[in-house]
Amino acid sequence: MPHEHDNTQSALRAALYIGVFLLVGAGVFARYVGPQAARAQRWRVWYLLSGGFLLALGATVYGVYHVVWMLGDTALVGRYLLETHQGNLLLARLLLLVGLLGLSMGWFRLDRWVYPPLALGLLLTLSLTAHAGAAGGLELLADLLHLGAGVVWAGGVLALAVVWPGTRYEAVLQAIRGLSALGLASVAGLTLLGLYLSWARLGEFSNLWSTAYGQRLLLKLGLVALVVGVAAANRLWLLPRLRAKQVRGLQTVSLEAALIVGVLLASGLLATTEPPPPPGQAAPRIVNISETFGNRRYVGQLFSQAGLIHLYLDLRDAEGNLLEGGPALRVRAERGSELLEDIPVPFYKSQYHSALLARQAGEWRVELELPEKTLEFTLEVQR
Repeated sequence: MPHEHDNTQSALRAALYIGVFLLVGAGVFARYVGPQAARAQRWRVWYLLSGGFLLALGATVYGVYHVVWMLGDTALVGRYLLETHQGNLLLARLLLLVGLLGLSMGWFRLDRWVYPPLALGLLLTLSLTAHAGAAGGLELLADLLHLGAGVVWAGGVLALAVVWPGTRYEAVLQAIRGLSALGLASVAGLTLLGLYLSWARLGEFSNLWSTAYGQRLLLKLGLVALVVGVAAANRLWLLPRLRAKQVRGLQTVSLEAALIVGVLLASGLLATTEPPPPPGQAAPRIVNISETFGNRRYVGQLFSQAGLIHLYLDLRDAEGNLLEGGPALRVRAERGSELLEDIPVPFYKSQYHSALLARQAGEWRVELELPEKTLEFTLEVQR
């Protein structure tokens, strides 16, 4: 039975984070942190940049296809990109990805000055299409700064782990010194901003272990704690010994990079998990449906995600088994003058899915017309 957390969206979001961290992290590393090591291993840096670009590009493009597929018509790609706020942000992301890859190839003399605002713009498209985009204001700014601090430091660690083998000692030491200095400021910023964002989205401390969002946040925090622990060991133990040429140290940096990938995977899962609703919120963003008529039962969920109103519904018998078929249903969603309608039929046995693209954020009235009766719901939609 589908639920509010879409596994496909989680995988795409995680791939997007990894791709952006590789692309922007390698770009920052090559320009500002370890230019000597990057020049010595320019082909490895290029592989890192192009791999990150392709991963972020693929996640964005498939994400667009996935949305219009859920709407039931893949021919809507152009309209989705050009006529919706979400689509505009994704289109801007695609253009920024191409621009950053072009700059990373060194075609422009002033790319050291042009690169930072383009990278910041790319990160802004991530924040605006996540929970922070719906909240806006201070939370959006905090999320953007959180992403920026993470991509500069963690992306640099990923780049260092790739270019280290075969690089001269002096170049490696210069890069580690640069990352070590960045690490102190980044970890402090990540900690403070992360605490604020967690407080803003959880609302109550008890939600940390009593909600799906809080539990997944705990998973991410556990991985972050491991990363910080390894980073501290690298700074306090590895760096002095590298200066004295007593150790090589690639293993511990590689471990730090692997843990960072784990954090990004957990971030993808967290970004597509609905935070608990704020106290006093009038309309929910997830509605559980359970209606019994004789020996038949409709069970499912109505929820909003990225401007889409989703309905997943099963028609089951008294024992909980799917029926072999089901009737056509009618779904109507209304807010002000905007009216959306769909007539879903079972896509497998007696399972239904309907997705409606809402142009307006806010409280919607949704009607689900069953053969036996019409159900009415209110649903909060955020874009």
